[in-house]
Amino acid sequence: MRALVVGIGGGGDVAAAYCVSKYLEKLGYETVLGSVIWERLVRDPVPGPIGLEELKGCKMKENYCIADGDEFAIRNGKEVVPQASKLARAAKVQVLIFDLKKGFEGMLKGFEEAVRDYNVDAVYAVDAGGDVLAKPQDEEVWSPLADALGLAALKELKVKEKVLAVFGPGCDGELPQEKVLERVAEVWRAGGNKGGFVLSKDLAEDCLKIINSMDTEASKMAVLAALGEYGEVRIRRGARKLFLNPITATTFFLDAEKVESELAERVKGTKDIEEAKERLNEICVYTELDLERDLVLKGSENVLKVREEGLKRIRDSCRGLAPSP
Repeated sequence: MRALVVGIGGGGDVAAAYCVSKYLEKLGYETVLGSVIWERLVRDPVPGPIGLEELKGCKMKENYCIADGDEFAIRNGKEVVPQASKLARAAKVQVLIFDLKKGFEGMLKGFEEAVRDYNVDAVYAVDAGGDVLAKPQDEEVWSPLADALGLAALKELKVKEKVLAVFGPGCDGELPQEKVLERVAEVWRAGGNKGGFVLSKDLAEDCLKIINSMDTEASKMAVLAALGEYGEVRIRRGARKLFLNPITATTFFLDAEKVESELAERVKGTKDIEEAKERLNEICVYTELDLERDLVLKGSENVLKVREEGLKRIRDSCRGLAPSP
Protein backbone atom coordinates (compact mmCIF):
# COMPACT_ATOMS: atom_id res chain seq x y z
CA MET A 1 0.00 0.00 0.00
CA ARG A 2 1.15 3.54 -0.76
CA ALA A 3 -0.40 6.36 1.25
CA LEU A 4 -0.51 10.10 0.68
CA VAL A 5 -0.44 11.67 4.17
CA VAL A 6 -1.47 15.34 4.11
CA GLY A 7 -1.57 17.95 6.87
CA ILE A 8 -4.80 19.86 6.16
CA GLY A 9 -5.38 22.18 9.12
CA GLY A 10 -2.69 24.77 8.43
CA GLY A 11 1.03 25.02 7.79
CA GLY A 12 2.07 23.33 11.03
CA ASP A 13 -0.09 20.24 10.54
CA VAL A 14 2.57 18.81 8.26
CA ALA A 15 4.42 17.93 11.49
CA ALA A 16 1.46 15.80 12.60
CA ALA A 17 1.33 14.28 9.11
CA TYR A 18 5.01 13.36 9.42
CA CYS A 19 4.33 11.50 12.69
CA VAL A 20 1.39 9.64 11.10
CA SER A 21 3.49 8.75 8.05
CA LYS A 22 6.23 7.29 10.25
CA TYR A 23 3.65 5.14 12.05
CA LEU A 24 2.22 3.92 8.73
CA GLU A 25 5.71 3.05 7.50
CA LYS A 26 6.09 0.76 10.52
CA LEU A 27 2.97 -1.04 9.27
CA GLY A 28 4.59 -1.54 5.86
CA TYR A 29 3.14 1.40 3.93
CA GLU A 30 5.14 3.48 1.52
CA THR A 31 4.24 7.10 2.25
CA VAL A 32 4.20 10.42 0.43
CA LEU A 33 3.95 13.57 2.58
CA GLY A 34 1.71 16.50 1.71
CA SER A 35 0.76 19.86 3.19
CA VAL A 36 -1.17 23.07 2.74
CA ILE A 37 0.72 26.30 3.40
CA TRP A 38 -0.96 28.83 5.64
CA GLU A 39 1.56 30.46 7.95
CA ARG A 40 0.51 32.31 11.06
CA LEU A 41 0.34 36.09 11.00
CA VAL A 42 3.31 36.41 13.36
CA ARG A 43 5.48 34.96 10.56
CA ASP A 44 3.52 35.98 7.45
CA PRO A 45 2.32 39.62 7.32
CA VAL A 46 -0.30 38.91 4.62
CA PRO A 47 -3.62 37.36 5.72
CA GLY A 48 -4.52 34.06 4.09
CA PRO A 49 -2.70 31.06 2.66
CA ILE A 50 0.28 31.26 0.31
CA GLY A 51 -0.60 30.40 -3.29
CA LEU A 52 1.52 28.00 -5.30
CA GLU A 53 2.37 30.77 -7.77
CA GLU A 54 3.96 32.77 -4.91
CA LEU A 55 6.26 29.96 -3.82
CA LYS A 56 9.81 30.27 -5.13
CA GLY A 57 11.82 27.13 -5.81
CA CYS A 58 8.94 24.65 -5.62
CA LYS A 59 8.90 22.12 -8.46
CA MET A 60 5.58 22.83 -10.13
CA LYS A 61 3.13 20.24 -11.32
CA GLU A 62 -0.23 21.27 -12.76
CA ASN A 63 -2.14 21.40 -9.45
CA TYR A 64 0.50 20.94 -6.75
CA CYS A 65 4.24 21.44 -6.32
CA ILE A 66 7.06 19.45 -4.74
CA ALA A 67 9.10 21.00 -1.92
CA ASP A 68 12.52 19.75 -0.86
CA GLY A 69 13.49 22.43 1.67
CA ASP A 70 14.59 25.50 -0.28
CA GLU A 71 11.20 27.14 -0.91
CA PHE A 72 10.06 30.58 0.22
CA ALA A 73 7.58 33.31 -0.65
CA ILE A 74 7.93 37.08 -0.49
CA ARG A 75 4.89 38.47 1.31
CA ASN A 76 4.64 42.23 1.70
CA GLY A 77 8.43 42.45 1.41
CA LYS A 78 9.11 39.71 3.97
CA GLU A 79 10.62 36.31 3.17
CA VAL A 80 8.33 33.57 4.46
CA VAL A 81 9.54 29.96 4.63
CA PRO A 82 6.65 27.46 4.90
CA GLN A 83 6.68 24.88 7.66
CA ALA A 84 6.50 22.19 4.96
CA SER A 85 9.85 23.37 3.61
CA LYS A 86 11.41 23.42 7.07
CA LEU A 87 10.24 19.85 7.62
CA ALA A 88 11.45 18.75 4.18
CA ARG A 89 14.92 20.09 4.93
CA ALA A 90 15.11 18.65 8.45
CA ALA A 91 13.71 15.21 7.58
CA LYS A 92 15.35 15.05 4.14
CA VAL A 93 12.05 14.21 2.45
CA GLN A 94 9.94 15.75 -0.28
CA VAL A 95 6.60 17.33 0.61
CA LEU A 96 3.77 17.88 -1.88
CA ILE A 97 2.20 21.34 -1.51
CA PHE A 98 -1.51 21.84 -2.19
CA ASP A 99 -3.22 25.15 -2.94
CA LEU A 100 -5.79 26.39 -0.41
CA LYS A 101 -6.11 29.70 -2.26
CA LYS A 102 -8.02 27.92 -5.04
CA GLY A 103 -10.64 26.61 -2.65
CA PHE A 104 -12.26 23.21 -2.86
CA GLU A 105 -11.64 22.85 -6.61
CA GLY A 106 -7.93 23.55 -6.24
CA MET A 107 -7.54 21.14 -3.33
CA LEU A 108 -9.44 18.35 -5.06
CA LYS A 109 -7.52 18.72 -8.33
CA GLY A 110 -4.24 18.67 -6.43
CA PHE A 111 -5.19 15.54 -4.51
CA GLU A 112 -6.40 13.80 -7.67
CA GLU A 113 -3.22 14.61 -9.58
CA ALA A 114 -0.99 13.43 -6.71
CA VAL A 115 -2.97 10.18 -6.40
CA ARG A 116 -2.37 9.51 -10.10
CA ASP A 117 1.27 10.58 -10.14
CA TYR A 118 2.26 8.49 -7.12
CA ASN A 119 -0.11 5.55 -7.70
CA VAL A 120 -1.62 6.07 -4.25
CA ASP A 121 -3.93 3.49 -2.62
CA ALA A 122 -4.88 5.50 0.46
CA VAL A 123 -5.10 9.16 1.44
CA TYR A 124 -4.77 10.17 5.09
CA ALA A 125 -5.82 13.76 5.81
CA VAL A 126 -4.29 14.78 9.16
CA ASP A 127 -5.64 17.46 11.48
CA ALA A 128 -3.80 18.32 14.69
CA GLY A 129 -6.31 18.89 17.48
CA GLY A 130 -9.48 17.56 15.89
CA ASP A 131 -11.33 20.79 15.13
CA VAL A 132 -11.92 19.33 11.66
CA LEU A 133 -14.91 17.70 13.43
CA ALA A 134 -16.32 21.09 14.43
CA LYS A 135 -19.92 22.17 13.94
CA PRO A 136 -21.09 25.72 13.12
CA GLN A 137 -22.04 26.44 16.74
CA ASP A 138 -18.56 25.63 18.08
CA GLU A 139 -17.28 29.11 18.91
CA GLU A 140 -14.08 27.66 20.44
CA VAL A 141 -12.75 26.81 16.97
CA TRP A 142 -10.26 29.33 15.57
CA SER A 143 -9.37 27.76 12.22
CA PRO A 144 -12.35 26.03 10.55
CA LEU A 145 -11.69 27.11 6.96
CA ALA A 146 -8.58 25.10 6.05
CA ASP A 147 -10.00 22.01 7.79
CA ALA A 148 -13.30 22.24 5.94
CA LEU A 149 -11.61 22.54 2.55
CA GLY A 150 -9.27 19.63 3.23
CA LEU A 151 -12.05 17.35 4.46
CA ALA A 152 -14.38 18.29 1.60
CA ALA A 153 -11.70 17.44 -0.97
CA LEU A 154 -10.85 14.17 0.80
CA LYS A 155 -14.48 13.04 0.82
CA GLU A 156 -14.79 13.62 -2.95
CA LEU A 157 -11.66 11.67 -3.90
CA LYS A 158 -11.91 8.42 -5.84
CA VAL A 159 -9.34 6.27 -4.06
CA LYS A 160 -9.40 2.87 -2.33
CA GLU A 161 -9.10 4.21 1.22
CA LYS A 162 -9.88 7.69 2.56
CA VAL A 163 -8.98 8.30 6.20
CA LEU A 164 -9.37 11.38 8.38
CA ALA A 165 -6.65 11.27 11.05
CA VAL A 166 -7.42 13.21 14.23
CA PHE A 167 -3.96 13.73 15.75
CA GLY A 168 -3.69 14.72 19.40
CA PRO A 169 -7.28 15.51 20.43
CA GLY A 170 -7.37 19.06 21.78
CA CYS A 171 -3.65 19.65 21.20
CA ASP A 172 -4.27 22.97 19.39
CA GLY A 173 -6.23 24.52 22.25
CA GLU A 174 -9.32 24.98 20.09
CA LEU A 175 -12.11 22.39 20.31
CA PRO A 176 -11.87 20.98 23.87
CA GLN A 177 -10.61 17.43 24.13
CA GLU A 178 -13.86 16.08 25.56
CA LYS A 179 -15.80 17.56 22.64
CA VAL A 180 -13.34 16.09 20.11
CA LEU A 181 -13.80 12.66 21.72
CA GLU A 182 -17.58 13.08 21.60
CA ARG A 183 -17.37 13.81 17.85
CA VAL A 184 -15.06 10.82 17.30
CA ALA A 185 -17.66 8.66 19.05
CA GLU A 186 -20.34 10.00 16.68
CA VAL A 187 -18.29 8.83 13.70
CA TRP A 188 -17.72 5.46 15.38
CA ARG A 189 -21.48 5.02 15.86
CA ALA A 190 -21.88 5.61 12.12
CA GLY A 191 -19.41 2.77 11.44
CA GLY A 192 -16.36 4.94 10.82
CA ASN A 193 -13.84 3.47 13.31
CA LYS A 194 -10.63 2.73 11.37
CA GLY A 195 -8.44 2.30 14.43
CA GLY A 196 -5.52 4.55 15.27
CA PHE A 197 -2.48 4.57 17.53
CA VAL A 198 -0.74 6.11 20.52
CA LEU A 199 2.62 7.75 19.92
CA SER A 200 5.33 5.50 21.32
CA LYS A 201 8.42 6.88 23.05
CA ASP A 202 10.64 6.12 20.03
CA LEU A 203 8.23 7.64 17.52
CA ALA A 204 7.68 10.70 19.71
CA GLU A 205 11.43 11.27 20.00
CA ASP A 206 11.81 10.97 16.22
CA CYS A 207 8.98 13.46 15.66
CA LEU A 208 10.32 15.88 18.26
CA LYS A 209 13.69 16.15 16.49
CA ILE A 210 11.90 17.31 13.34
CA ILE A 211 9.36 19.54 15.11
CA ASN A 212 12.14 21.38 16.95
CA SER A 213 13.41 22.60 13.56
CA MET A 214 9.97 24.11 12.78
CA ASP A 215 7.74 26.88 14.12
CA THR A 216 4.71 24.91 15.26
CA GLU A 217 3.09 24.33 18.63
CA ALA A 218 -0.03 22.16 18.34
CA SER A 219 1.61 19.00 16.97
CA LYS A 220 4.40 19.37 19.50
CA MET A 221 1.89 19.19 22.36
CA ALA A 222 0.86 15.66 21.34
CA VAL A 223 4.51 14.61 21.18
CA LEU A 224 5.27 16.08 24.61
CA ALA A 225 2.26 14.25 26.04
CA ALA A 226 3.68 11.00 24.63
CA LEU A 227 6.89 11.72 26.54
CA GLY A 228 5.02 12.06 29.83
CA GLU A 229 4.26 15.76 30.16
CA TYR A 230 1.00 16.30 32.03
CA GLY A 231 -1.04 19.33 33.05
CA GLU A 232 -2.27 22.66 31.77
CA VAL A 233 -0.19 24.57 29.23
CA ARG A 234 -0.74 27.72 27.18
CA ILE A 235 0.11 28.15 23.50
CA ARG A 236 -0.32 30.85 20.82
CA ARG A 237 1.28 33.51 23.03
CA GLY A 238 -1.05 32.61 25.86
CA ALA A 239 -4.23 32.97 23.79
CA ARG A 240 -5.18 29.28 24.15
CA LYS A 241 -4.82 26.69 26.86
CA LEU A 242 -5.10 22.91 26.97
CA PHE A 243 -4.53 20.08 29.40
CA LEU A 244 -1.83 17.61 28.39
CA ASN A 245 -2.58 13.99 29.24
CA PRO A 246 -2.08 10.54 27.66
CA ILE A 247 -5.13 10.97 25.38
CA THR A 248 -3.34 13.97 23.82
CA ALA A 249 -0.80 11.47 22.44
CA THR A 250 -3.50 9.51 20.60
CA THR A 251 -4.40 9.58 16.89
CA PHE A 252 -7.82 8.37 15.72
CA PHE A 253 -8.30 7.07 12.18
CA LEU A 254 -11.81 7.75 10.86
CA ASP A 255 -13.46 6.60 7.64
CA ALA A 256 -13.93 9.88 5.75
CA GLU A 257 -17.12 8.53 4.16
CA LYS A 258 -18.68 8.32 7.63
CA VAL A 259 -17.70 11.81 8.77
CA GLU A 260 -20.67 14.17 8.56
CA SER A 261 -19.57 17.81 8.36
CA GLU A 262 -21.80 20.78 7.63
CA LEU A 263 -18.71 22.96 7.24
CA ALA A 264 -17.17 20.66 4.62
CA GLU A 265 -20.48 20.50 2.75
CA ARG A 266 -20.70 24.30 2.71
CA VAL A 267 -17.31 24.80 1.03
CA LYS A 268 -17.79 22.04 -1.55
CA GLY A 269 -17.62 23.41 -5.10
CA THR A 270 -15.84 26.64 -4.17
CA LYS A 271 -13.20 27.92 -6.59
CA ASP A 272 -11.19 30.14 -4.24
CA ILE A 273 -10.57 30.79 -0.56
CA GLU A 274 -12.72 33.93 -0.56
CA GLU A 275 -15.81 32.07 -1.76
CA ALA A 276 -15.21 29.36 0.83
CA LYS A 277 -14.86 31.94 3.62
CA GLU A 278 -18.12 33.62 2.60
CA ARG A 279 -19.92 30.26 2.56
CA LEU A 280 -18.90 29.69 6.19
CA ASN A 281 -19.73 33.27 7.19
CA GLU A 282 -23.27 32.65 5.91
CA ILE A 283 -23.76 30.01 8.60
CA CYS A 284 -22.31 32.24 11.34
CA VAL A 285 -18.79 30.77 11.28
CA TYR A 286 -15.89 33.19 11.91
CA THR A 287 -12.81 31.89 10.10
CA GLU A 288 -9.06 32.24 10.49
CA LEU A 289 -9.05 34.46 7.37
CA ASP A 290 -11.54 36.83 9.02
CA LEU A 291 -9.38 36.96 12.14
CA GLU A 292 -6.14 37.67 10.28
CA ARG A 293 -7.79 40.47 8.31
CA ASP A 294 -9.27 41.96 11.47
CA LEU A 295 -5.89 41.87 13.22
CA VAL A 296 -4.19 43.64 10.31
CA LEU A 297 -6.99 46.20 10.02
CA LYS A 298 -7.06 47.03 13.72
CA GLY A 299 -3.32 46.74 14.29
CA SER A 300 -4.05 45.19 17.66
CA GLU A 301 -2.03 42.68 19.64
CA ASN A 302 -5.06 41.82 21.77
CA VAL A 303 -5.99 38.74 19.75
CA LEU A 304 -8.74 37.60 22.09
CA LYS A 305 -10.52 40.97 22.01
CA VAL A 306 -10.27 41.25 18.21
CA ARG A 307 -11.59 37.72 17.81
CA GLU A 308 -14.49 38.31 20.19
CA GLU A 309 -15.51 41.45 18.28
CA GLY A 310 -15.16 39.73 14.91
CA LEU A 311 -17.12 36.69 16.00
CA LYS A 312 -19.97 38.92 17.20
CA ARG A 313 -19.92 40.82 13.89
CA ILE A 314 -20.22 37.64 11.84
CA ARG A 315 -22.91 36.19 14.10
CA ASP A 316 -24.94 39.42 13.96
CA SER A 317 -24.55 39.66 10.19
CA CYS A 318 -25.67 36.10 9.46
CA ARG A 319 -28.68 36.57 11.73
CA GLY A 320 -29.70 39.75 9.94
CA LEU A 321 -28.87 42.06 12.86
CA ALA A 322 -27.29 45.48 12.55
CA PRO A 323 -23.48 45.25 12.82
CA SER A 324 -21.86 46.29 16.06
CA PRO A 325 -20.29 49.79 16.03
